[in-house]
Amino acid sequence: MKPKHTQYYLYFFLLLFFIANLLFLTKFPFIHSDEPWLSGLSRNIMENKDYSVTETFFDLYERHPHAIKSIFHTIQIFFIKLFGYNIFSIRLVSLTFGVLSLLYFYKLSNIIFESRKISFILILFLSFDIQFVYASHFARQEIVLLFVLIFALYYFFNHLKSFTTKTNIILGMIIGLSIGVHPNSFILSLPFILIYLYNVFIVKKLKLKDFLVFGITLSIFAAFFVSFSLYLDPNFFHNYLKYGKQFGVLYPASSKLSQIKYFYSKLYHGVSGTYYTPNIKFQFFLFTFSSLVALVRLYIMKKNILKDKIICIILSIVAINIGTVIVGRYNQTSIIFQFPLFYILVVFMFYDMTPIYRRVVSSFIIITLIGFSVFNISPYIHNDYNDYISEISKIVRKDQRVLSNLNSDFYFDNDKSLDYRNLTFLKDNNITFEEYIYNNDIEYIIYPEEMDFIYNSRPIWNGIYGNLYYYYNDMQNFLEDKCELVHEFKNGSYGIRIVRYINDRDWNIKIFRVK
Repeated sequence: MKPKHTQYYLYFFLLLFFIANLLFLTKFPFIHSDEPWLSGLSRNIMENKDYSVTETFFDLYERHPHAIKSIFHTIQIFFIKLFGYNIFSIRLVSLTFGVLSLLYFYKLSNIIFESRKISFILILFLSFDIQFVYASHFARQEIVLLFVLIFALYYFFNHLKSFTTKTNIILGMIIGLSIGVHPNSFILSLPFILIYLYNVFIVKKLKLKDFLVFGITLSIFAAFFVSFSLYLDPNFFHNYLKYGKQFGVLYPASSKLSQIKYFYSKLYHGVSGTYYTPNIKFQFFLFTFSSLVALVRLYIMKKNILKDKIICIILSIVAINIGTVIVGRYNQTSIIFQFPLFYILVVFMFYDMTPIYRRVVSSFIIITLIGFSVFNISPYIHNDYNDYISEISKIVRKDQRVLSNLNSDFYFDNDKSLDYRNLTFLKDNNITFEEYIYNNDIEYIIYPEEMDFIYNSRPIWNGIYGNLYYYYNDMQNFLEDKCELVHEFKNGSYGIRIVRYINDRDWNIKIFRVK
């Protein structure tokens, strides 16, 4: 591959990546309830033309508006208007940002290693990585934030020799705007704080003024989103902290720090609740080994530009982990933030080998990544979400009101489905299950076998829908006395949300008509 032709290979490969992933966009991974949760709010905002609305499928489950995800919802609304409200259009957002992440990862790598061939190898590594493929399909914010991180690092290194006030302001804007994507934008800000400080006080390529301008710009954007959130909800601080408390955000620092070992252990062993966790043991070994080699090489390497850039990459990895501990919400999907940075360390391990050895090492890594990706994807590729929706559509119309698992919300019109999470609050509101059904004019109940499994396994899986004990018997009596079973089908992916049991067997899904 001639360096001058690499650019053509790059765009051709990005096109192939986009087309290939389009083919199984709705099949892998299974649809998680977070996806209709986010897109359902986007649809409600779009139809009401109001960012102060909350999710229609939660009436007892307390929700409050805020602006922290307003930009992400705006992006989703744009795609919904173009392609309609369906899982394909929502996941297309992630795939688009996945392709953009690859493009700017190539640009970032080219700045670091000053080699188009090395940069192309790097995007091959990332594009064949199962965690990246997963993030590029999953309709959450992580892949958008990953693009922001890669683009901001590219912008930083590209202007490092000629930083101006404008450069610092634009960097502050890039990170600042990501606050409107997800609260994890805080985690993205920490790498830049560390690499700014490194370049100001250690290598002295920047001035303290540069760091202050960046920080002030970032603070202005943070103040804007907080002010917007207070406008939408005057009790924003109280409500947001109350919501974060249930995820451990307010735990003491010592408690949060002790959890990080458990977090990585679960990732290594593929332990999860309802989030798909791919097998990434190979990446664990590869990243650990390459990090150790990188530290040794940096120690013996003479001072040069590449050394400073690699140190900045390592500082970014450290900062992301510090941010994760500070936030204290160890979400498996956020691990993708570190993958591109670790792959840079992987290439740093062998980039100056002779061409033949470099080809052997890179080929081995690529083939192994492809093998693991195929291994991870193949068990799920035959489970199409549309099959699940098709079974529901045989009995229930889109405009009929239902109680169902949130993963079915893509089929129904806005404000027509209520989620099982509401039921755990029946007791707090002094409402019986029967009263809840009739008060909400629910016509059908789409009942997954998962509910029985969770109840019989309690309290292990109480975190999914809350404790079913308080309403389960009332629900069963209502289904038997006041409902008619009109349809029953099996689905290995959507009859249960607990990952370890998906595809373990065919799970029953029953549709009851309320008399």
